Amino acid sequence: MIMSTPVGIGIDGNSQPVGSIFKTELKITSVSRNKFSIMRQSSATNRLAMMKTTTSDEADKDDNVILENGNLSVTIENYSQLSSGLKATTHRLIDAIMIRCTETGAKENVVTLSLGEYMEMCGLKNLKEMRKQVNAELKTILNMKLSFSKSSNREQSFKDIKLCESAAIKNNRIVFEFSSDFFRILKYMPVMPYPMKLFNINQKKNPNSYYFLKKISEHKKMNYFKKNADIISVKTLLECTPELPKYDDVMAGDRAVGRRIIDPFERDLTELKDVFKWEYCHANGTKLSGFELEDFDYHVFYSLMIKVKWMEYPELQKKTTRRKAGAV
Repeated sequence: MIMSTPVGIGIDGNSQPVGSIFKTELKITSVSRNKFSIMRQSSATNRLAMMKTTTSDEADKDDNVILENGNLSVTIENYSQLSSGLKATTHRLIDAIMIRCTETGAKENVVTLSLGEYMEMCGLKNLKEMRKQVNAELKTILNMKLSFSKSSNREQSFKDIKLCESAAIKNNRIVFEFSSDFFRILKYMPVMPYPMKLFNINQKKNPNSYYFLKKISEHKKMNYFKKNADIISVKTLLECTPELPKYDDVMAGDRAVGRRIIDPFERDLTELKDVFKWEYCHANGTKLSGFELEDFDYHVFYSLMIKVKWMEYPELQKKTTRRKAGAV
């Protein structure tokens, strides 16, 4: 049985309710609409958001590329026919569609979003280029199949399900039809506050910022009532972005660890300064000593935590009822 949610309004206090079809474990109070929205998410979709195709990915004999991230596997079919691979802008489009689905109550598995509204969310103005980009990314999403192996009883395993059945731009509107299999799973996914900053990050200038903010937001929501809600490890953030080279690869080459890993890491966290401030710390939250700052190298860097101070974050309240198992 699917129980109704107590959420009666959107996160901003004005948008449409999440809808009785959803059962949430948190009540989200209102905050500024231009700061946060709400989005259904899960372990599977969070893993998907960390994945990216690269020039080294080669299609198999069936023209499929298979990407893996832990217990999630993504198959992209007809790969040679796609003009756009899987990247941060693809995830951004999926996010926009998931947000629209969440805020309108997911009464139907067809979601519409105007190109003009999406461009405004992303802070972009070139309609012709946006249409070209969205068309390419919709084609990529259409050719994706997901497989997920649950790691707890709160999750649900599935194999080779499509994210959508159809997706196209019609009369300057994105019309996206979730597959029936994915839509059934989506209805049990918990809600996460979604920072709207994720839509207007300069992907070329700050390629890691989307992945960092998405992971930190996920961590905050999962640990909201715990002491570590605002502390996350450097190791976790390095693992969440596909844009930074691996330490071993850098050491096998020019060995410029500072320039190629630490500097862009700090740069792309600092880019999020209008969302939160950050600093290095230890696991217990204590600051680095002067000696550690003087002897700062990759091994010290890798062992540290990041302490975040949000400029604004929605207040979440515990519910007394438990969500039915089945979300992924």
